[in-house]
Amino acid sequence: MKTIPLVLFTYNRPDLLRQTLESLAKNTIAMQTDMIVFSDGPKPDATTIQQEKIREVRTILREKNWCKSITIIEAPENNGLAKSVIEGVSMVLSKHEKVIVIEDDILLSAFFLQYMNDSLNHYESNSKVFAVGAWTYFTRSDFNNETFFLRYPDSIAWGTFKRSWDLFEYDAKNLQEKLIATKRMSAFNGFRNLKYFEPMLQSFIDGKIDSWAIRWTATSILHQGLSVFPPVSMVKHMGFSSDGTHERMADYNADLVLAHTAVSKMNDNVTESPIAFQDWRNFIKDRFLHSSSRKVKLLNTIRENLPKFIHDILFR
Repeated sequence: MKTIPLVLFTYNRPDLLRQTLESLAKNTIAMQTDMIVFSDGPKPDATTIQQEKIREVRTILREKNWCKSITIIEAPENNGLAKSVIEGVSMVLSKHEKVIVIEDDILLSAFFLQYMNDSLNHYESNSKVFAVGAWTYFTRSDFNNETFFLRYPDSIAWGTFKRSWDLFEYDAKNLQEKLIATKRMSAFNGFRNLKYFEPMLQSFIDGKIDSWAIRWTATSILHQGLSVFPPVSMVKHMGFSSDGTHERMADYNADLVLAHTAVSKMNDNVTESPIAFQDWRNFIKDRFLHSSSRKVKLLNTIRENLPKFIHDILFR
């Protein structure tokens, strides 16, 4: 079986990385999968402890055979998440047509790799399918063990095609102008009367944040792409802690149950699920858009409370 390469981005969280790798090794096709790891380096002002954590991360990566093979690319200095992801994914997709991407603070279902391979292979020739997501934290609806579609791509455990990544728009100002010109900004925000993603895109334009995910999300919306998701989450985010780089809030996916069986049905009706979209809207409203008045201070809320896939937009 020819499997799709897996890319892992890691930095300075050895304890979380070990848990991620242990769950990866339990995957049904781990020993058929080649992994490329991009290990980010220390910041110029890194403390001795921070530098030691990076060394420990690199030791753990070499500790045993986590999968069929592992190629480790160590950055001598800190690139930050945005640059690491853009350059790393671009490098792998210069040699392959499909890629699977994970970060270093997630637990994987034993069926994660199988689901990603099945989905990327199944939808490869359907240009409507922009990417594959794995973290269905926002819904508990019953999809009858069948994949479903949502307009927003995942960004902590995901996969995509070269044809989609080739559309990635680096210029955020150009993206903003195109979303306005094509009247896709409302679809980007996801709310009729509230701006959600738009302020993040503006913050990137203003140089206040550094992000690949906000541009990836905007690119997907601009091209009316859809991401396919599993009916039960294939991953669980572990980065909720007081000392986490991205998460400093209560763990809202603490009760998330990982898939314990393979996905049995691939949905060929490639249209956005209205149930999934409403579930996403309800989740965001309930968790992050606390609106006793409709004038929500979005950026402050985002910085303090957003989930990992959005919080990565704002930090590192």
